[in-house]
Amino acid sequence: MLCTASIRNEPVVCHRYNIKASVDDVVKFLSPFQVSLPPDLLPSKDYYPLYDVLVLRMTDDEQWTVEPRSWGFLPKAWKPSDRTRTSKAFQRGKINARSETVHSTWPWRFAFPSQRCVMLASSFYEPSIHGGDTRYEVPGHSVFAIAGLWDEYEGDDGKGNEQSVSSCVMLTTDANPLVASTRKGRMRQPVLLTDPEAIQRYCSLEVREHDHVSDLFTPWPDAQMTCEEPAAQKGLFEQ
Repeated sequence: MLCTASIRNEPVVCHRYNIKASVDDVVKFLSPFQVSLPPDLLPSKDYYPLYDVLVLRMTDDEQWTVEPRSWGFLPKAWKPSDRTRTSKAFQRGKINARSETVHSTWPWRFAFPSQRCVMLASSFYEPSIHGGDTRYEVPGHSVFAIAGLWDEYEGDDGKGNEQSVSSCVMLTTDANPLVASTRKGRMRQPVLLTDPEAIQRYCSLEVREHDHVSDLFTPWPDAQMTCEEPAAQKGLFEQ
């Protein structure tokens, strides 16, 4: 279905994406980083907030690693409060961070200098103006990266239980014309990266300043993206 429609404004954010690529494609994508895909992390599913997603990042000793992280940022300094009584409630509200201000606003600003990562994806979804979700893909890239941040939390989950949570959040930017014309809600989309050198620079521990990577946060060109409206998609559990 051709994706053309008028813009509407409703408070909805990026809330779903997936990896449908073959294992070989994922391995090929990871090859420039000299990191292997652990067998227990073989991807092929849709991801929603609080799901464990595939994250690529650099460790403190500047080695690449691929690992599962809960989608929904939980900073190490989080504490239960009247506003967010549980860690999961906090995470659900922290699945996206604005790339323009991620370095200067809480809770992202403490993680931005040295805890940048990317989330592996094959497509992402935005709420459609026709109902349901529109799927967006990048032709020629069966796997791409979404810029993000990570953190580690150890402490009370808000229910009196001790827990350890490895979490992440995806960065967003202004929607390109294709996304803006087909989605409802906030005119935003994930920050997409496909070039290994761009991913290397974004995740580098030697780069700490926002203005040294902010050029990577521009919207992905609409001419290099396709979309599929809900009516043209298979059911969630169809292959």
